[in-house]
Amino acid sequence: MTDSLLRRAQHALAPLQRREVEAALRMCAADPVASVLPAMHLEVARDSGVIPRGMWSVRRRSGLQRDLAGIVWNGANLSAVLPTTPDDPSGDDLRADVASGMVARLSRPAALVGSADLILDLWGRVEPWWGPARELRPRQLSMALSTDPRQPAPIRGDGELDLEPLRQATMDDYDILLPACVHMFIGEVGYDPMRHGRAAYEERLRYLVREGRSYVQLGSIRGRRPEVVFKAEVGVLGGGVAQVQGVWTHPDLRGRGIAENGMAALVRQIHADVAPTASLYVNDFNSAALAVYRRVGFREVGSFATVMF
Repeated sequence: MTDSLLRRAQHALAPLQRREVEAALRMCAADPVASVLPAMHLEVARDSGVIPRGMWSVRRRSGLQRDLAGIVWNGANLSAVLPTTPDDPSGDDLRADVASGMVARLSRPAALVGSADLILDLWGRVEPWWGPARELRPRQLSMALSTDPRQPAPIRGDGELDLEPLRQATMDDYDILLPACVHMFIGEVGYDPMRHGRAAYEERLRYLVREGRSYVQLGSIRGRRPEVVFKAEVGVLGGGVAQVQGVWTHPDLRGRGIAENGMAALVRQIHADVAPTASLYVNDFNSAALAVYRRVGFREVGSFATVMF
């Protein structure tokens, strides 16, 4: 990256303009699963006429012209869409200029996330300035399902369970939903959001509940009062893709088929009411989760990477 900082850049990073929104959305449509995060914010910009502060365009210098060459979303997470061209088939020049612009113009986000090839390349270029990373997850399977989910096997040992159907959560569920979300977050991300960033974490969860993008299944275990047995959120929604996040099953009930049945029900509801494609990404070492998603019908469509700070 040092070389890219010393040479004259062929691309410039600048706030996205309204006239660029449709072209940016077309870029996302080339790979809607990988581009779902920037697509979500671009659709908000298109529908509202207001460009979010975190949306940046990558403009190619060509005489007096500044053609759109890519887009970068820099919010809580950073994600980018940087297509290759016949003049730069490897994308090296574009990525070098974008990395330079990230260091010069952007604040470091909580994470870099997206297609593994792109994210790991950008991370290698900005690491001297933005590092060290708290954790690097270099291979996460990007999976999607656009057809009906497979019918799962019945839940095992459900004689001691009194399960309600999966449904959209409401604010009446919040007090029992929050601990489940926190337990999932600690296990997945590695720290307690109630001690670090509690206000933002709870604001985000309330937003998802109010938007109808939080799903919950309640049940009574051995006659106890109802509690969350399965939950998930549509954390990102754009370009006809609903990215599922925060999948969690009650620890006492794992291995009984609850996650498989919950995911199948979730995909059916997503297809009926939210988006034609359900997607997710999962760590390649999480064999239990991968088995659940594959049994439901999700197939691998790419490879993601996440760099967490």
